[in-house]
Amino acid sequence: MAIYTEWGKNLDLRHPLQEYPRMFLQRDSYMNLNGTWEYQITGLKEEPRPERWQKIVVPFALGSRLSGTDDILQPGEALWYRKQFAYKPGVNHTWLNFEAVDQVATVYLNGMEVGTHRGGYTPFSFDISSMIKYQNSLMVRCTDDSDLGSFLYGKQKLEHGGMWYTPSSGIWQSVWLEDLAEHAVHDIKITPDFDEAKVYIDLAGNFSQAVITVSTGGRVVHRGLTNDTHYEADIPDMHPWTPDDPFLYDLYVQTEDDVVKSYFGMRKFSRGYDKEGVPRFMLNNKPLFLSGLLDQGYTPDGLLTYPDDQAMIYDIRKMKELGYNMLRKHVKVDMRRWYYHCDRMGMLVMQDIPNGGGPYDFQVTAVLPNLGIRRMDDRESKGMGGTDQQHRKIYYEELDDILDDLYNCVSVFAWVPFNEGWGQFNSREVTDYIRSYDTTRLIDSASGWHDQGCGDFNSRHVYFTSFRVPAGRDDRILLLSEFGGYSFLEWGHSEAEKLYGYKKFKDKPALDQAVYDLYDRQILPNIRRGLSGCIYTQLSDVEDECNGVLTADRQVVKLDGRRMKKMNDRCIRRLK
Repeated sequence: MAIYTEWGKNLDLRHPLQEYPRMFLQRDSYMNLNGTWEYQITGLKEEPRPERWQKIVVPFALGSRLSGTDDILQPGEALWYRKQFAYKPGVNHTWLNFEAVDQVATVYLNGMEVGTHRGGYTPFSFDISSMIKYQNSLMVRCTDDSDLGSFLYGKQKLEHGGMWYTPSSGIWQSVWLEDLAEHAVHDIKITPDFDEAKVYIDLAGNFSQAVITVSTGGRVVHRGLTNDTHYEADIPDMHPWTPDDPFLYDLYVQTEDDVVKSYFGMRKFSRGYDKEGVPRFMLNNKPLFLSGLLDQGYTPDGLLTYPDDQAMIYDIRKMKELGYNMLRKHVKVDMRRWYYHCDRMGMLVMQDIPNGGGPYDFQVTAVLPNLGIRRMDDRESKGMGGTDQQHRKIYYEELDDILDDLYNCVSVFAWVPFNEGWGQFNSREVTDYIRSYDTTRLIDSASGWHDQGCGDFNSRHVYFTSFRVPAGRDDRILLLSEFGGYSFLEWGHSEAEKLYGYKKFKDKPALDQAVYDLYDRQILPNIRRGLSGCIYTQLSDVEDECNGVLTADRQVVKLDGRRMKKMNDRCIRRLK
């Protein structure tokens, strides 16, 4: 049975996802190219045939219901797109922007090759000023080997089922045009310094000077002029950002002929100690218990792509109403507007790096860790799919892009380079590499198991036994980074043919009571003993998985919302 979210049902397929995508660098110049395109699949060495073009709705990936297609791109095939559009070129530079294309994309405009991008989770742009005309033909060629290649693929698998999901390929986020002036700001990096009440602003562009303005509610709190690409702004009477009070400052940068708008929040993430000397997650130098959910970021109609901006807002708002203060974005990098909504609504984010490599040995990645054998030497990464040198090279390339892309996000407090040994290799080296780039966030170097003793978290996944605080002192933050996974199949709101999950229930009252007891007996008592956070599996049902707090179509909340809110409040108050 095909199911849709309410946003997918009411979607304007001619003009989907029209919102400005890049909120850290906003301009007035903007033309969205989402809507009806054409596509076809060929062999790797074949050219498109005129008679084989079919319609597809961009930015929904090939194979998703909202794209209007059910094709699955196979290794050894190429996916072609084409789009005709009119544009009035001006005196400024015109840039073509892709928010994300899975996995390798080569772009052509008016018969000329523009460039190629590798990696399916990050945005990229090309200066097309010398090629664009009044009438234009845009073409994109994509290849995607899914889990059989060297690139990061997350939960997508060609042979999917259970905890692995339908693969999707090609354009899966917005495509848009923008005109940039000669002295434009091309990039911005924003680093709050909470302790010093300053913000550091690093700019990229060919301008000679810039006016920096920080304001809130229309009131200017700082203004200065710089001839440098690095600038330090004092923030008087600093207003901190927290989940309960997600206060954001507006930031404007004006050059000789360009004005961009951005934003930031004054917050600090660190590892510290409570009064008893227990390692804790610290927000703004105060202990905070993290009560969160695993968030796959999938919908039944859009797969990787939320059908509408309001769909993202709904997920975040609903989880806040249930009392959760964080989400772990699981082996997926989401749309940039999703992080913007977390920033402005006050939802902390733990960000996984999508997994790659393979194949995975089930004994190594699942059986042995659940038997308690979770500290293994990963230098050779045997059984984890991380031994291939090409995969390692590409992992670092995509890691760089992800760290750059999400650096400014106020809500992202931690990076997770590896999950459950999937594609894991050289954990210490990767952790040190991330730390050298970003000292403002924490690192969960190996979520779940295959722990090398590095990073900021002692990260545990516990599904089949009762959770207990491990014996012996570990000078890292104890985090139950996955647990629960209790399943209930809500008929009419799921595409699953049978119930899949770690513990199964036949009615919602029983599920609700079991989840309540799980928190009451295993989470609450362990907070004073050293537990600093927990992440329940999961936010919503996804395909065969029926262990969501929400159904896949977001129509049903399976738990008693008020009861869950009270439980989360109790957990969070334990550290206040």
